[in-house]
Amino acid sequence: MDAMRDPHYAGMVASMPQNTFVEALHLLSPGYFIDPYREIHRPLHPSTVQAKGYKSLKSICDDFINNIAAIVQLRQSAGNYLGLAEYTHLLDCARSIGNAVVADRIWYGMKESEVHPDVQCYNYYMEAKVWDGAYTGREKYNLRMTPFAYRKRRFVDPNEGWQGYGAAGRSVRKEVLDIFNEMTEAGYQGNEATFVNVILACGRVGHLRGIKNVLKTAWNVNVDALLAEPDNSKLPPAMTYNPSSPLHPSSRLLFTVAHVLGTNNKIPAALRTIEFISHAYSLPVPERVWLELFERAFVLSRPRFGPDAKRNAKGKVPYDLLTGMFQTMTSTPYNVRPTVQIHHMLAKTAWDRDRLSEFLHHMRAAYNLLNETQQERKKARYIIEEYLCALHTRTNSMQRNETLQSSSLANAVHNYDILRLHTAQQTMIMERLARLLVINNRWTGRNNPVWERCLLPRAVEEWQDFLPESFVYHTRGGLVQFCGKTQWGEAYVNYHDRVPSQSRVTGDPGADGEVDGKEQREVDDDFFWERCRWAFSSVDFDNPPLNRLFWGCGAPRFGDAAGDAE
Repeated sequence: MDAMRDPHYAGMVASMPQNTFVEALHLLSPGYFIDPYREIHRPLHPSTVQAKGYKSLKSICDDFINNIAAIVQLRQSAGNYLGLAEYTHLLDCARSIGNAVVADRIWYGMKESEVHPDVQCYNYYMEAKVWDGAYTGREKYNLRMTPFAYRKRRFVDPNEGWQGYGAAGRSVRKEVLDIFNEMTEAGYQGNEATFVNVILACGRVGHLRGIKNVLKTAWNVNVDALLAEPDNSKLPPAMTYNPSSPLHPSSRLLFTVAHVLGTNNKIPAALRTIEFISHAYSLPVPERVWLELFERAFVLSRPRFGPDAKRNAKGKVPYDLLTGMFQTMTSTPYNVRPTVQIHHMLAKTAWDRDRLSEFLHHMRAAYNLLNETQQERKKARYIIEEYLCALHTRTNSMQRNETLQSSSLANAVHNYDILRLHTAQQTMIMERLARLLVINNRWTGRNNPVWERCLLPRAVEEWQDFLPESFVYHTRGGLVQFCGKTQWGEAYVNYHDRVPSQSRVTGDPGADGEVDGKEQREVDDDFFWERCRWAFSSVDFDNPPLNRLFWGCGAPRFGDAAGDAE
């Protein structure tokens, strides 16, 4: 990407043979530039990302698509024409960021260039429509279909958070069906991805009958019959397909069923349908499907408030369903390893029910996962340190440039960048849990002093690295206020430059993730790289890929930036 965007290489990009350009363009894939960040940003609220100073997912997507557009424009300005391979990749990029406007422009460009799309192009175009705006901003919190959501999505000029796919007069279902009809008129037969997109389009507007019709027509899966009859042997068998058939289902269909029925408030139907499809086609239920099911069930378990609370509570599931689902997915044969997000959701459920021991169990389990990620990040950082030492000690400029421009260094930085953001994500979740822990004053009942006199001081001591120095909590006798240098909403809630961790609490056998004192802990990465600027003064950190080491809130406010890099 850096080379193809460099003005020095503009002539080479414009003049290279088409097959060479296509191969280079395909290397600039969403799987590298978008997908990892999309997954990491999913549980993070945009305002939290902004407060912490990290780059938003929308900015990452915009930079990626703008860079791709600039490369293509450079190619076209030299008189080169784009073929089917180029347009397919461009639609794949639009699909990955969930941008229907970009997809429309690419599609119209294909038509003007008289390039005929294939099934893959149609599928990418439909997918861009059904996921339009669903990954970035507050839109990702508005995927559930309710009467309120339908009203919001039918507006011609919708409010922020509802500006992606539409309903009623701007129905995404109608758009996708028009694309599907155009594809069939062109003589193409749909595959699994095609019907998955049609199912999603129906689900986006709450058209449950359309979802059921597609499942029945393509795979002979009758959702209503499945709910009425728990015995699979008494039901009509699913459609038989050769494993090489384009309609043979995969985990993609399982995820779609979990997502579309979950967002349409039908968790029991989603569980039963997935179980039937998995059994009929001998498909293992992957971790991604279980996590989607669990998230949708969690959303439906939350209490609803406001004047529209009764209708928004449609499809509500009990808290015990989450516990049962957690036990099922973590047991044989599924053996899904819970993520920090799963523990966060279970901890919030325990918080709603004032179950302190259960809350702390999931909070400590989440911290253990964070600690593992921190160790992986540490190993990835050591690899980059070795490159920096080599760059710092080499006096031959040719050797330095060779090291700096090596693919191995770029891959090391990219791997570290993903782990670093993953660590930041999990740290932010731990801060959420720490805040929930101290603001609940009903853990031991309303008139029991044990919480405020004994348990709360221990909690503050154990999780002090995830709490700001300034916060308040209510007691039976009044308000207790801590005054310090940091508060909620700042990039760093603790006032030191060490890796935040769980602290040892004397006499508490439940604090199983304790570590030694702060003086033995490593410098956190944001501070570490600033000190590296001084320690490796001969290295140019402003050039790629080393400039990726200084993102987000990289300029520390505490300590001596010129100190020794550890």
